[in-house]
Amino acid sequence: MVCSSIPTLAIRQLAKMRKTCHLRRLCLGLVVLALGVLGGGAVFAMPVRPPVGLFAVRLVADSFAPASVQSDNPDDFVQVHDGKFLLHDKPFVIKGTNYFGSWRFHHTTDAGNGIEYATAWAFFHEWDAEKVDLDFRFIRSQLNATAVRIGTPTEPEFANLVRYQHYKPWYNSDGTIAEPYKSELTKLADIAYANGIRIQFCLLWSVAREIASDRDAFKPGGQMDMLYANQVRSIVLALHDHPGVIAYSIGNEVLVNGPINGGHPSWFEGEAAGFILRRLQQVRALAPRQLVTTDEITTPGAKEWHSPGPEFAVLSGVDIGHGSQPVRLVDMIDYIGPHFYPETLRPEDLVDGFGGKIDDAKRKLAIYLQAAKAVGKPVVINEFGLQISPKTLPPEQYSAVQDRFFQAIIAEGQKLGLQGLLAWGAVPEISLIPGHYQVRQSTINAYSPVELDIDIAKSTQRRILFYDHHCNLFEWRDDNVLPSATLAAQAVAAAWADIPHPTDAPAQPSRH
Repeated sequence: MVCSSIPTLAIRQLAKMRKTCHLRRLCLGLVVLALGVLGGGAVFAMPVRPPVGLFAVRLVADSFAPASVQSDNPDDFVQVHDGKFLLHDKPFVIKGTNYFGSWRFHHTTDAGNGIEYATAWAFFHEWDAEKVDLDFRFIRSQLNATAVRIGTPTEPEFANLVRYQHYKPWYNSDGTIAEPYKSELTKLADIAYANGIRIQFCLLWSVAREIASDRDAFKPGGQMDMLYANQVRSIVLALHDHPGVIAYSIGNEVLVNGPINGGHPSWFEGEAAGFILRRLQQVRALAPRQLVTTDEITTPGAKEWHSPGPEFAVLSGVDIGHGSQPVRLVDMIDYIGPHFYPETLRPEDLVDGFGGKIDDAKRKLAIYLQAAKAVGKPVVINEFGLQISPKTLPPEQYSAVQDRFFQAIIAEGQKLGLQGLLAWGAVPEISLIPGHYQVRQSTINAYSPVELDIDIAKSTQRRILFYDHHCNLFEWRDDNVLPSATLAAQAVAAAWADIPHPTDAPAQPSRH
């Protein structure tokens, strides 16, 4: 993910005090992965079914236990044919958002002195099936979504949460995922399927950092190779018959580590690719009806060895279980899932309306899709957004450009054969009303250049770290119970209108 260098980011819900008659509408939110935007835009909703009350939501949530949705009928799963997706022999497109919880969850660690830290993995700890169901209904209705991408953590990402925040361990001593979290992943898939949404799981989210720090542990038979083999096996065995799961990838932006191989090939990409492919082989064997994909950053038009994306490069020294050999990751997957952040908005770009950079982004998209066409693989942009520098650029200046950027690139992608797009962090994770907060350059945050000051009461102020005020596609307004869609969100919802949207799934698919 390019919007922020720290994946385990979130902040505590903040209270939005209103007039006395509205006190019961106290608005709470949290920032997961520290991303958000306060753009302008009209209210936009395309509900697929009438809103339901809390009682009805509980009935839905309770219906997920104890039996989970299962099928061994290949027609119940999304398939790839001739470079396109099909579901029940009808065209299917993957579109929606990345998901790590929403403003409905409370995921904050108070470090003292009014400073807060948090983690993207808190919604697993703060598990609430009713809130997840409400989130997925919101995603479906506002983005016309068919899919979400959800990450699962690696060992060090969870270790400090277990040690200091009293989380239950993510995995057992042999690396297999712990039963409470395995159950939650199954329930996530159940809830998604009930809402007509499929999940792409990105397993072992930040594994690239670990490979860089301990190369030998990730060689075949190494300590972490074996531990993560058990973790992947246990997760996939829990989900392999679930039609709510569309695909898996192994790690987030794994093949390129800037300091090691950003400018030239090195040992790193071969070791990383070998580890990824050994895990994907496991997935193939255990879940033949589900798909496998990538989650790598794109560099179309660049001069580096990894242009237009490292998945296309022939990598040497790749051991997939029977000795080193040259391998292209793109040859081993069902569809390509690049992360596409082609442009950065700077204050000087506002002078000419950002038009030149939008044209440049279209050119880069064409380069990437042409490379994918040559290998016959469909492309879904698994992360998409507009970067910003400085990150404290006022939201009212940023959001209008973001709207144009999303509209232009999505329309161009459809013309060029793009098979889907998942916005990065589209769902708001915090309730931010203009005038109730201040975004500024951080003086105390060593990991992110931005911090956020929030006045909760006249005598109280909190300083929240790891916050970027862009990427979200919704805005909060004082008189809204739910956030409103921007034009960028409307562009996602309207995209691929000629592709039939999956209907609400039956409670139980067919079994052979």
